[in-house]
Amino acid sequence: MRSPAAIGGLLGLVALALTACQSAQDLVRGRMTAEPDALTQLALEQTVEGRGALLFAFGDFGGLDTDAMETVAVPWRLTSAALVLAQSPQEVSPASLNRVMARYGFLHPAVIANWPVDAAPPPTIATLGITLGVGGRSLPPVELQIGNIGCAACHAAPIYDGEGRPQPDRIWLGAPNPSLDLEAYTRDLFAALQAGLEQPDTLIAATRRLHPDMSEREVRTLRDFVLPRVRARMARIDPAEGPLPFSNGLPGATNGVAALKLQHGLLADDPDARARETGFTSIPHLADRSWRSALLWDGAYAPPGQARFRPMTRSDLTDDHRDALAAITAYFTVPSMGVSGRQAHASIPDVEATWRFVETVRPQPFPGRIDAARAARGQAVYAGSCASCHGAYEETPDGPRLSSFPNWAGDVGTDPVRALMMDRTLVDRVNASPLRRSISAARTGVYAAPPLTGLWQSAPYLHNGSVPSLAALLGLEPRPESFRVGGHALDLERVGLAYPEGHRPYSQPVRVDTDARGLGAGGHDAEFAGLSREQRLDLLEYLKRL
Repeated sequence: MRSPAAIGGLLGLVALALTACQSAQDLVRGRMTAEPDALTQLALEQTVEGRGALLFAFGDFGGLDTDAMETVAVPWRLTSAALVLAQSPQEVSPASLNRVMARYGFLHPAVIANWPVDAAPPPTIATLGITLGVGGRSLPPVELQIGNIGCAACHAAPIYDGEGRPQPDRIWLGAPNPSLDLEAYTRDLFAALQAGLEQPDTLIAATRRLHPDMSEREVRTLRDFVLPRVRARMARIDPAEGPLPFSNGLPGATNGVAALKLQHGLLADDPDARARETGFTSIPHLADRSWRSALLWDGAYAPPGQARFRPMTRSDLTDDHRDALAAITAYFTVPSMGVSGRQAHASIPDVEATWRFVETVRPQPFPGRIDAARAARGQAVYAGSCASCHGAYEETPDGPRLSSFPNWAGDVGTDPVRALMMDRTLVDRVNASPLRRSISAARTGVYAAPPLTGLWQSAPYLHNGSVPSLAALLGLEPRPESFRVGGHALDLERVGLAYPEGHRPYSQPVRVDTDARGLGAGGHDAEFAGLSREQRLDLLEYLKRL
């Protein structure tokens, strides 16, 4: 039997009532907050774009909070030690932790290749996408480092060289992380804590070795407060069912709608949720997302009082429009970081600052060879066959740039599960949330055509990541029934996932079964039916330039 208190959103393992307050209500609840370690390393003076980049890469948006530990956030030093002890017991060290986290697609960059040139250098961090901060109180004397998921966990990717080889120590902010596997991370963390609870002294000793800077106060907090609560919580979880009532997806794809339903108590004690709640969505590229009039793959969230799907030109990209999208984006922290609706509303100013950076995101320039003649012909094919849904691009000295965007939405025959998962009960909860003045939620039942900027950097394709290459999407080759994803290279000719001879995946690959619910690879093929093979090859070449 599951319940929201026993499971939670993404990790769902720990609930604490430990620490300091900002109000009398928070004192009663025992709430504690922390500031991100990475941001406290830097002076506050930044350019506007630089501050947005800092928040995007290292901000917590209220997620370093014991309330968030009810569902997503974790006592990082303990849980990281449990993972290392389970997978690398002979070497409990920061290097082994990096290797363990890399299995799930988390990145450890030495270079952020598209960091704003006029901003202060980014701080030195261990794992990009895990935000850390220490909080504490004097009565009782407790201290704890909290860890939570950040924006860059999903929206940062390795850059690729001219042969399509990934360079995971050099990353590109705003590109989708094609290897992030929150499902495997959640399950392995659950199993690691199960094993650690059987030998608590060994687990605490490993935590000390892995984190030698940990204070004695935090050691006592972990031993006296955290471990008993972890033990009690995990005793209520059926190991055969796992820590979550839904699947978190697979590398490069997440299940945010199911996570949001869980935050709202809509999956409590539902024995069929894991089989039914399978609305997986591929992580999108963030370049040109400000052209959207509604957010999410189905356009479920729109600014109140505005048409959900309305054509956009460059003149519509105003500060007011950007801030309206930012306010909607603040609500994304509820399923992804486990924050409350109240806290999500409070984070709107930081999300607005983050959007100042997001607006500047461009894709990594295509690293391979482009046949200029084919691409020129493909430009005409795109204008005739694609622009009416995915937007018109004009030539500039810096390459194609979006000049108008129709915000088209409809049914092109792709897997309907994700669109149907946004049911009316969930819509009503969103519309009653503290962000109701910023979001008008609706069950559209269709998918919104996205901008194609950064398409080459976004494999696999369709809203659910069920097609491994553009060549397969365009019908130049069959769409496979199954394929691997995670830690892959890129085939720069076919524009898709590749595991060439000699390639060592930097994360653990997972096989995608397109017969599985929510992962169907059909649809979006009639759009290419009237094109010859040569026209499709021309179109493929042009799409490399976007």
